[in-house]
Amino acid sequence: MKSASILVQKATRRIGRTSSLVDISSRISGTSTTSVRFFASRSDDDDEDYHHEDFEHHISSRSSHQRVWTSDDTKPTIWKDRVVDCSENLSSLFERIEAQEWQGGRLKARQLGVLHEDPVLDMQLLTQNYTLPAVASALRDREDALQYAAVLAEEENWQELADMLRIFHPKYVQDRRIRQGKLHITKSLDSHGLEIIRKALMRMPRAVAAHHSKRAAVVIALCLVDGVPSLLLEKRSPHLRAHADEVCLPGGMVCEISDQTIVATCLREMQEEIDGLQDIDVQVLGVFRCNWGDVHHLVGVAVTPVVCFLGELPSNLHPNPDEVAEAFTIPLASLMDKTLWVHKEGIAPIFLGGPHTIWGLTGYILDRFWKDILLPNSIPTDDRQDGAESIGTDRQKDDNVSGADCR
Repeated sequence: MKSASILVQKATRRIGRTSSLVDISSRISGTSTTSVRFFASRSDDDDEDYHHEDFEHHISSRSSHQRVWTSDDTKPTIWKDRVVDCSENLSSLFERIEAQEWQGGRLKARQLGVLHEDPVLDMQLLTQNYTLPAVASALRDREDALQYAAVLAEEENWQELADMLRIFHPKYVQDRRIRQGKLHITKSLDSHGLEIIRKALMRMPRAVAAHHSKRAAVVIALCLVDGVPSLLLEKRSPHLRAHADEVCLPGGMVCEISDQTIVATCLREMQEEIDGLQDIDVQVLGVFRCNWGDVHHLVGVAVTPVVCFLGELPSNLHPNPDEVAEAFTIPLASLMDKTLWVHKEGIAPIFLGGPHTIWGLTGYILDRFWKDILLPNSIPTDDRQDGAESIGTDRQKDDNVSGADCR
């Protein structure tokens, strides 16, 4: 047992720290025989200047003279096969050692601490970010919880005790730390999530170049549909002269007479285009940064996207037939599914995840929005198909876009 522990310690020092002995086995199995023998057989007293070949020759010649005495034989024998040479048995060996170590209580369960698993960093975070009264109050709350847990255990009320302690289980603690400060775009957008979007928008430059004489504003209208975070879009009327039957974001041209701000422009246009939104308490989260050169190249107009939250959409929306053929929503999470996007050189990104094709300026804005705002601030999920390739061609790294606009 002692020899096996020494082998594990030496292998761990050469490979690096791992959370499981089985990890060591898998990493040893993927290493060449020469290098395995080098790091697993070398002792702390060996000269650090040995090369692989010299050290291997030294070990082989030294092992050929080592003896084994057994209780069944009076004469010693020479051993040649080392444990590390039997790589096919290492996995089961390490599993058995790990099981015995856990059973014997020699290994401690992984501790996550209060704020961080590293004890030193955890203490620094607690002392530098919290006042003494706050720490004392938290300590008192924890003591009250432990006393209550002791009472439940004495009463053998195991179900209530399990429910009470569940939030302290390492897997829930780890999950909370991963989700802290991140968006839950597959769940309802609460005030915390809206504040994350607001802060992300505030960190982005929002100035429009003054030399653009024509200005417009559109709304990235975040909303809830039966509690699911969604995005409100429009399909333009078929009898319009420009961009008929194309998908767009609500909004329009700035009126220098009636519109005092860009926000006023996009809210006025949205309410004119979709009846039923007038009584909604719209939360303006901020202005979304775009590459104004790209936008102007697409439409010849300086378009400012404004991000707003409409809350739960009412069921009595009615598009203005003079401008809008239909209004529809798509799940916000679908924007982050790479398999629903087409990226081709020379045209704006194309989105295929809704009831209508989204392209042109709207495709460009939504593509930038999920990359710049949603992706960096959202919890990783399988729904986003992070490993999938885009349809049609690889994603263009420089995101150069051109093509027709949807407004």
